[in-house]
Amino acid sequence: MSNANGQAASEGALWHVLVCGGTLQEWSQASVGEWKLQLDTFVDSLHESGARWLTVCPYAGPSGSEDEIATIVLAACGGQRNDNRISFIAKDGLVVVVDLCANGRERFANALNRIKGESGSTRQEKEVSEEILRAAMLPPGFVDPDLILVFGSPTQIPPSLMWELSYSELVFLDVSWRKCNVEHVQMAINDFQRRDRRFGGVDS
Repeated sequence: MSNANGQAASEGALWHVLVCGGTLQEWSQASVGEWKLQLDTFVDSLHESGARWLTVCPYAGPSGSEDEIATIVLAACGGQRNDNRISFIAKDGLVVVVDLCANGRERFANALNRIKGESGSTRQEKEVSEEILRAAMLPPGFVDPDLILVFGSPTQIPPSLMWELSYSELVFLDVSWRKCNVEHVQMAINDFQRRDRRFGGVDS
């Protein structure tokens, strides 16, 4: 079986983990030390999983405080900012992305605008394929999330997610993202590894 990226997939294979939790307001209230502790917790949780990418995004929240949050996150982890995405390389070469966009539709529209800008006004518009759109939405990850860990009620899909839901396995934890510990993430990974992945397909 292959996933949406054309890669051979095996049960329990884990390349990209997305953690979704907290509002932008809660993110802005976290100190530099709290951000560093939380990001270190996520990274330590994936130490033995084989994952190569970790994305952290808010559950929801109105825009407006992204610059303030970016300043805090950059002070906590270093790295570089590209639009609303901050990325850095953690231990074992794990690429960590903090995505400040709390609106899935906005993230999708921004990706389309980037593609349009790259095509140039003097060149013929290129057809937008799934691969081109993925490259615009997920850098520097480039691989759809295998596992999405949502800190929130299982009765509601986070408004910050849209594209990411197509081929990913979701695990919900009804606890605050700031109270997450290594055990929470490892429990989600264990849940993921027990599942029979169909990458958006259904049983025949």
